[in-house]
Amino acid sequence: MILTLKELAEYLRVNERTIMRMKDQGKIEGVKIGGQWRFNGSEIDKLFFPQNGAEVAKEVEKEEPMSVLSRPSIGIPLSRVMHENRILLNLAATDRDSLIDEMTAARLMYGLVLDVSDLRLKCKQREAVLSTAIGEGIAIPHPRDPIPTLRSSAAVIYGYSHDGINYDAPDGKPVHHFFLVCSQNIELHLHLMGCMARLLKDQEFVKALPKCSQNADVIKLVMKHERAEFAPASH
Repeated sequence: MILTLKELAEYLRVNERTIMRMKDQGKIEGVKIGGQWRFNGSEIDKLFFPQNGAEVAKEVEKEEPMSVLSRPSIGIPLSRVMHENRILLNLAATDRDSLIDEMTAARLMYGLVLDVSDLRLKCKQREAVLSTAIGEGIAIPHPRDPIPTLRSSAAVIYGYSHDGINYDAPDGKPVHHFFLVCSQNIELHLHLMGCMARLLKDQEFVKALPKCSQNADVIKLVMKHERAEFAPASH
């Protein structure tokens, strides 16, 4: 389970300042996505509520920290988990619920997930906790928990709303760009969210999205910016 700063503080029964102090001291790992901190609930459980003593401690030592998992060199690129058939360039949705319904439509999810209704419910439950809008016309809807019934390791579905949707964004602006992210496990989810956060910081990328007239153009645009990110490391 992925926890927000507030949820983790409530879970451990401490204040949020204590959580941030523990993070700064390296006692726990967190990833900042869209200006909000996210923590791996299962990792927290292993650290604070070990069930098997030394064996659990060994498992924790073997795990890559969340900061490492979010690096572009770890895991797979976003473009590899995107598909032309799962891109919607003219969303009809007018609110959060209809947006989730449209982006998890059976025709999009065919062959990808066994239980579409479960994915849809988990995405809506996540929105009920806190809007996944991050500002600047962007939202990253996702299920609160991994989706073990996925037939692929992960998937990213993109949708564009010309008019925009009121999505309770922190800046109060309508949301036009939606990237729905789902994966089989938390580690891959955090990696993809980290990649997404870096990609969406690129204003050139965001400004180019509305100019995509074909589904394939979106994936080509993502690949272009991913190559640009990897290029410096190759020299």
